[in-house]
Amino acid sequence: MDFQALDCFIKVAEAHSLSAAARLHDLPKSTISLKLRQLEEQLGAELFTRQGKQLELTDSGRVLLERARRILALCDDTAAAVASVQDEAAGVLRIGATGEFGTALNAQMLNAFRAAYPRIQLDLVFFSPSLFLDLSRQRAFDAVLSFDEGDAKGAEVLTEVSHALFASPRYLAEHGMPGDTDALASHRGVLYRAPEGVQPWRLKKGKRSVEHLPPADIVANDYWTLKYFAVAGAGIVQLPEFFTELECREGHLVPVLPGWSSDARPITIRVPDPRYVAPKTRAFIGFCKDYFQPGFVFAGPRYYVEALDVPSAGTATGPDRPRTGVSS
Repeated sequence: MDFQALDCFIKVAEAHSLSAAARLHDLPKSTISLKLRQLEEQLGAELFTRQGKQLELTDSGRVLLERARRILALCDDTAAAVASVQDEAAGVLRIGATGEFGTALNAQMLNAFRAAYPRIQLDLVFFSPSLFLDLSRQRAFDAVLSFDEGDAKGAEVLTEVSHALFASPRYLAEHGMPGDTDALASHRGVLYRAPEGVQPWRLKKGKRSVEHLPPADIVANDYWTLKYFAVAGAGIVQLPEFFTELECREGHLVPVLPGWSSDARPITIRVPDPRYVAPKTRAFIGFCKDYFQPGFVFAGPRYYVEALDVPSAGTATGPDRPRTGVSS
């Protein structure tokens, strides 16, 4: 049986769409379609039926999906077992990552990793935190980086991150700097939407804690988008503190209510089977641990959102609009 065809079948079954599977795994749609057709001909059974815009498994497809996952898992297990006794950190490293930060964390770290391990080629896939909950997707990767909501069971914690409030100097010049948490009631927010819904600001300072959900014109499930609109003057935003380091250094954002921050959340790394970890994966895990240690020196481009001179939020036009800058 064609293992590549089984792999394509699983990808489509999980994505419920040929197009979605092709986009997620960066494969030609024509290749996936051909493999599925050949698999159906070989088995003499129809594997999918169309329901609206989605593909749903037939009874035959559901039977095959369960067994196909076992077959490919056994193949991966065998390959990992063989690779684990080898010494060289080389080959293609498949990394999955929840995509809240993209270039601000993962690409930056991977760029430094490439310099340390030039014989390893990287295959990086970003996916939303909600898709991360699907354990079957995690098995497609050598390692998975995630910004966990709380439960880091089965994962190795690389570091912990707290959120705090930030706003642009122009927004604060127009609306004033909040003197205490009660003053937040008169301000607008730029809010993050998690899979379970729009997230209120949960802040602590010593033994005191508050929760506030401000009115907002901007809600998004992407931290880069939130940071962009905050720099553009759309309101106060709650972001991971490391994620605003460059914008604060350049004066594009200012901390609001310093000393107030959220509970720490872990950034973690997982592997499909800790029993069999290939040298390339061991090298990556070790590098990730070093990367988050105090004193790690990073040399390479870093992205930030730069505020140019704009007339007011929502009316920026032409070349004077906020843009993403690159620092090196």
